[in-house]
Amino acid sequence: MSLVVQAAAEDVRSEDSVQLIRELSSELGLLYGGDGTAGFQPSDVETPRAAFIVARLDGHPVGCGAIRPLDDQSVEVKRMYTRPGYRRKGVAQAILAEAERLAAEFGYTNLKLQTGPLQPEAAALYERVGYYSIPIFSGDWDRVLAFQKDLVHQRVN
Repeated sequence: MSLVVQAAAEDVRSEDSVQLIRELSSELGLLYGGDGTAGFQPSDVETPRAAFIVARLDGHPVGCGAIRPLDDQSVEVKRMYTRPGYRRKGVAQAILAEAERLAAEFGYTNLKLQTGPLQPEAAALYERVGYYSIPIFSGDWDRVLAFQKDLVHQRVN
């Protein structure tokens, strides 16, 4: 039996979104210290060409992610999270696929993201789905792994 994960843009301030962000921040706070928000604010994705994505399984929220503009060509993937009981079931891939679809729809040519060294599973996932290592592009914390994926736009004649 295969699981069908649905991932779509939703309101970052909805009850489900707020709870997922809270869970992620708590997990990251335990791993790295601090409040775990990495400076993320809901307003980061309430701008044009940005989105907050919630993944659902049978209607239940199981993960989230976001894209926010860096510049005209690049969008940053933020707040990637899968609830522990749903990891390794395609949730993160569904979120990334929707992030990439939206990024292309919004006219970006690449997606960038940063994760921490205490999350090797995340780094392995990003590499597995086509992201490659790049220099740190944001912040001054040296314990960061940065990645990028280039989008291939299809021309329609």
